[in-house]
Amino acid sequence: MENGTTDRAARAWLGAMALFAGTQPGGFFREGAGGTAELVSGAPMPLLNGVINVAAEPDPAEIAEFAGSPRPAAAAWSVQVRGERVDDRIVAIAADHGLTQRALLPFMVKDIDDDPGRTPGGLKVRHVSGVDSDRYRTTMAAGYEGPDALFAVFARPSVLDHPAMRGYVAELDDTPVATSFGVLVDGMVGVFNIGVPPRYRRRGYGRAATDAVLREAYALGARTAFLHASPLGVPLYAEMGFALAENWSLFTA
Repeated sequence: MENGTTDRAARAWLGAMALFAGTQPGGFFREGAGGTAELVSGAPMPLLNGVINVAAEPDPAEIAEFAGSPRPAAAAWSVQVRGERVDDRIVAIAADHGLTQRALLPFMVKDIDDDPGRTPGGLKVRHVSGVDSDRYRTTMAAGYEGPDALFAVFARPSVLDHPAMRGYVAELDDTPVATSFGVLVDGMVGVFNIGVPPRYRRRGYGRAATDAVLREAYALGARTAFLHASPLGVPLYAEMGFALAENWSLFTA
């Protein structure tokens, strides 16, 4: 993957986070001149709250300044930078705030086209809106095997009805079997919330839900998709044509 495409996709990911924060009560986003952002989304996960720098060469001084804000520390939060080799000063800043656990977060990118993908027989994938909030939330919670209440932030009408955001539910005989979510930013689409309840996995439902994001994004003008994958998810997304562009370093408590 070309560095230019990866750089633009990283910026688009940050843009998606800014949009998401804007949908949440108490959400907050600001960005400094050196490319460091302070993100408070309210989502119950460190990945979506904290101090993030998506510049090729992050500024340790700006990261230190932003990390001193009281806002991210009010929730589970993180310090994030692109790449596996991290300036020792940034490692020390994270440690000073108790963020001593370090993990690699694969960032994957794909050129998209008008190929609709294959939908398993009997499966229907539909775009959902705020009126489908409960169905989307409970299906996503089942897919991630987490408490239902934790996923409310992803299913608010302010999210599902946002003009740049698209939520989807895949249904089999009216039974919800997968979720997906797309955010359109600068001619690209971020792919999020791919969840499949355990009893419905390994049947192509998650892939079909992902294809729905890509298909509609292409129709709306997007030509590149990006996502963060778990290390175990990299091979699955690679089968769909996503390439590992780089790993990001994530520092958490």
